This record gives sequence, C-alpha cells and structure tokens, in this order.
Amino acid sequence: MTAEAIYERNSAGLIRRLQRMLGSREVAEDVSQEAFLRLWKRAPADLAPAQQAAWLQRTATNLALDELRRRRLRDHQHLEDESVAALATDGAEALAVREALNRLSAHERLLVLLRFQAGLTHGEIGETLAITPEAARKRVSRARRVFADAYLGLIPHEAPVVLIQTRDDPSPYLRWLEPEGAELRVLRPGPIEPQVALADAVVIAGSVIDVHPALYREEPRVPLNTPDLRTDVRELRVTRAALEASLPLVGVCKGAQLMNIALGGSLYQDINLDGLTRDSHWRTEHRIETGRGTLARRLLGPGGMIPSEHHQAVRRIGRGLHGTSWSSDRVFESLEVEGRFAIGTQWHPESPESGRAGRRLGAALVDEAAARREERAPAQSRRGAVPYGGAR
Repeated sequence: MTAEAIYERNSAGLIRRLQRMLGSREVAEDVSQEAFLRLWKRAPADLAPAQQAAWLQRTATNLALDELRRRRLRDHQHLEDESVAALATDGAEALAVREALNRLSAHERLLVLLRFQAGLTHGEIGETLAITPEAARKRVSRARRVFADAYLGLIPHEAPVVLIQTRDDPSPYLRWLEPEGAELRVLRPGPIEPQVALADAVVIAGSVIDVHPALYREEPRVPLNTPDLRTDVRELRVTRAALEASLPLVGVCKGAQLMNIALGGSLYQDINLDGLTRDSHWRTEHRIETGRGTLARRLLGPGGMIPSEHHQAVRRIGRGLHGTSWSSDRVFESLEVEGRFAIGTQWHPESPESGRAGRRLGAALVDEAAARREERAPAQSRRGAVPYGGAR
C-alpha cells in the first residue's frame, strides 16, 4: 500500500487527535501533512500497512510535542530580531522595520510577532489572549495595518510593491510588471506573513512542477511531473496569507490551481486521463469565452486567444470562487473571488504570447496595488491609480 493510501485512510482520525493536542485545526493539518511527507520520504520501504500507519502516528505525535515545546520556549525579543531579519534587505530597511515595531502598542507588537514570526494561527493567538479565533483574526488584521502604515511612513516607495512567489526564474514576471510601474520583490526563504504584510499585491507564479494531490486529499492516479509536497505547502500558505490580507492577487497557471485548493477546491490530475477533454492544452493556443461582468471580460472582451501550457486544471471549484472564462471543451481558464481583485488564470499573462490580454491584466494588477498603497499612505505622493472596475 502506498504512503498516500496510508495517509488517506488515517488522516481524519490523526488530525482530530492532533487538534486535541494542539488546540488548532489549522496547525493539526500542517503537522499531519509534515508527518505524511516524512512517511513518504523516510519510512522503510518494507513496512507492512499497519506498521506504516503506526510510523505515521508516532511521527505526528513527536512533531506535535516539538511544537508544544517550541511554544513554551518562545522568546519575544528573539521573535522581534527574526522579524527584522526576515523583512529587511539592507540596514536602512532593518532600522525602519524595528522603528515601525516600536511605534506599535505593546499589544499590537505582540500580535504582529505571534502571527508574523512565531507563526501562530488565529486559534492559537485567541487561546493565548483568552479571546475567540475570530476576534484574534480581527485584532491581528488591525495590527498588521498599523505596522505596515508605520513602515511606509519611514521608507516610502514611489512604486507599489508586488511580491512574487516563484520557484523558477522570476525574470518573465519582472518584464511583465516593471514596465507598468511596479517594484517587484521575490519572496525570500523564511517567514511568509511579514513579507506579505509589506506588499501591495501578490503574484503566485506558474511552474511545470505539478501540484501534489495530497494537498487536496487525493492519491496520485496519473503520471505527475515531480511534485514537491513541502514546497507546495509553503506556496499554499503564501496564497492563503494573500487572501486573508485581502491583497490584490493574481495566480498564474499553477498559482490559479493553488488559489482553488486554498479555498477548498480540487484538481483534475490530468485533463485527458481524468476524462475532462480529449484536446491537448499543452503548449498551444486556443480561444476562450468570458463571463459577463467579470475581470476576464474586461481584459479579453467576449472572448480571445490565449497561450496554454498545462495538463492539470480546476475540478471542484473552491468556496467564494467563480469560473469566469472557459475553453470550448469547458476547462476553466480563469477564476475570480467575487467583490475583490483576486484572479487565477490557467493561461500565462506574463508570456509575450499573451499579447494585449496579458498586458492589460498586468496594468490592472499594478493599478489596484497602487490604489491600495494610496489607501494605506494617503499623505504620500503616489502614481495615479484606478480601482478595480474603473476605466484605464
């Protein structure tokens, strides 16, 4: 029996047990996924299914105990030093980050450090402060805004900052967005929340590496291109952080699939082998149709030609998402979150082959990022911006 099958059979009970230990469903899921990853990579190959299940349970327990020890040993000054290091690219930025933290109230600073650097969930923060997870979420959101506004006042940026999550060469995205007036930053290793907090928009880049099916609770059933579960989990956390912060967001190809998974959706592991279509979507161009009143319609009109390079696609659509364009064989080509600028494109707008549609999406993203920067720092001079839905 495969590691994926063992995990699928045991995951529900394992997560419930970890939740009782750790007090948080979100952390329990993260720990269970790490335990699965270790089972998949490190467990002896000759173990019987019952032994594999016991190995998984034992590993998950040890990881949970490590997490509890980490919480008891956590030191706030150490957290502050790590947050400064994670955010700063030079000495001036390090001073600005530290000063911005100093301008927060003690309660705001604690919230920022617990969320940014310690990585506590809203449930864990609520437990620490004896409040509900929803109250913790609201307080963290306010503290994040205060911190970001303080930082922007100390080191103003003339251009809106677009944060890019990519495991590949970022240069196509730089060529796509810098001419529109954006300052591009590539997400660095280390804590995610601090980097997202200082961004005006986020792009989750595409990749030829397939999403690991364990991310949406399935086993691999078709040949996949070297999925990397550990990196997938990190990219999913970036996507969730951008959605949680209500940042303008574009998910490209695999990034669109991660947006869907982050909101509870699933994928066709292969659109041909899973029976969705007989047509190839790999390194070709095809026409799509857009829905009325959508960003896709604004960019493409009723329809248009787009470059296609994928064999996976959205299957069950996630909560709060709407399909807004389709190919003739009914593959979702874009998804949008209603009421805000968050779009996933199965096609590649950063590619020169996307032409006018790609350029218009890049311009719209930078405009939305600039509008957000204006809202956060109204006293500073910014480039003209048109909020989502306005004419360019």
